[in-house]
Amino acid sequence: MEDSEEKTRRELYAETRRDLLTRQLSNSEKFDGAVLTLSTAALGLSLTFLRDVVPLGKAQCLSVLVISWCLFGLAIFSTMASFLASQLGIKRQLEYAEEYYLNKKDDFLTKENFPAKLTEVINYISGFMFVAGILFTILFVATNLRGA
Repeated sequence: MEDSEEKTRRELYAETRRDLLTRQLSNSEKFDGAVLTLSTAALGLSLTFLRDVVPLGKAQCLSVLVISWCLFGLAIFSTMASFLASQLGIKRQLEYAEEYYLNKKDDFLTKENFPAKLTEVINYISGFMFVAGILFTILFVATNLRGA
């Protein structure tokens, strides 16, 4: 049987963990929304730039622009994939909670959740793709404004 101090520590840990996971989920949702919105907007703006500012026949370094479009597309795709991985992570965490709270299996309180970790990795990838897409777009615009 646990002593009172150990029980209090476990309860405080569980409460702190729950709070931090809630904050992490909120941050992840905001990050995903920002990457999705900004990638879509950047893709649209780059298409507008090409049509209205630099005629396709006169554009230099079109491959740089195509790479930026691919990067924005990958940022959008990876953000969508992170939603699916996140759902799997939540489902797995619910299973862990059941084992911990209902079946009293203490090791499930801190058990590793692979889909949750995968979601985090995918979020980093989507952020990287977005930043790279922006850099390639800037490179394309700078090249074509200089040449204009």
